[in-house]
Amino acid sequence: MAHGDITRFIDVGSEFATRAQLRRGVTIVPGSGYDGEFYYRLALDPANLHWSAFGIRMDNAYRMQRITYSVLAFAAAGGRADLVPYSLVAVNIFSLAALAWLGAMVARDCGRRAAWGLLVVGYSGFLFTLGRDLTEICEASLLVAALLLLRRGWPVAAGIALCGAVLSRETALLVVAGAFLVFVADVLRGRRRPGRSDAVWALPLGAYVGWQLVGWGLLGSIPLHSDSDNNLTYPFTSMVQALTDNVEQLPSEHALVWLLELAVLAIVVGAAAFRLRASRARPVEKCSWMLSVVLAVFLSRTLWDSHADFRGFEDLYVLSCFVLLDSDAKLRAVGLLVAALWVVTFVHRVLYF
Repeated sequence: MAHGDITRFIDVGSEFATRAQLRRGVTIVPGSGYDGEFYYRLALDPANLHWSAFGIRMDNAYRMQRITYSVLAFAAAGGRADLVPYSLVAVNIFSLAALAWLGAMVARDCGRRAAWGLLVVGYSGFLFTLGRDLTEICEASLLVAALLLLRRGWPVAAGIALCGAVLSRETALLVVAGAFLVFVADVLRGRRRPGRSDAVWALPLGAYVGWQLVGWGLLGSIPLHSDSDNNLTYPFTSMVQALTDNVEQLPSEHALVWLLELAVLAIVVGAAAFRLRASRARPVEKCSWMLSVVLAVFLSRTLWDSHADFRGFEDLYVLSCFVLLDSDAKLRAVGLLVAALWVVTFVHRVLYF
């Protein structure tokens, strides 16, 4: 994969890097590189939010709202810049281990064997994230931690975990929105009044809005708004176009893997949809799942057809696992499909990273 060079995980591109200012030993590849270069830049000093620093120029303000992963890597490196390439990988590996442990606890809470928690961590898109120093694994582990804490009656702790999730990847706001909608429905039905339990959505919402205001004050634009046109479009258009493009590219290996990944994701999400009504999943989890489905059909071609192993769909997958684990569904066939796809994607990425 990285051919013994840990900095290849960062994928720093010549378009955004200045060799003379970049730390010695960091490999630069021709072109624009990949998103991990911006998280690396932030991990060198998360408090430095200038457009250019340490030899890397940000492409837009959107990157700076995803700060949790970089902060954790900075802390893991003890602030030492020479250790940051290692700490970025280490944080993702630790987050994967944490996600497996959390998944096991969710499975046990749902009355299943702990081993079924591997379904949560078995998303093939996490392989791409691990190989490119990206944020999805960090966000997913914090998201699952928040939902587990909420299940166990600790809304404040769940809200704190969600703060980390939404500041790692803004898609976690879907769970915040789901919790808020459940709160509104409960109040309107007279089931409860506002109280301590609302920390689960109020804390992350406040943290996210506050960080957006910081970005606005420092950069002159709201980070969330700076790249929204590249991520959202008319419903179903990108999905249909991506499917058409990949079918036309057959028998390309990239297209075949993409179609396999889409098929397994569709099976997992479809199974969750079939079991949604009867599932014992909490109202917040079900509402968040539905919001994730809606978001998926609005995502742009950049996310649908990027051959990045559907890395932007991790929340939909994880929430589908919650719905399935807390149902009476027999999951052996789904588990085998997920495991088989993980192996296929692993081999594919080892050959092409």
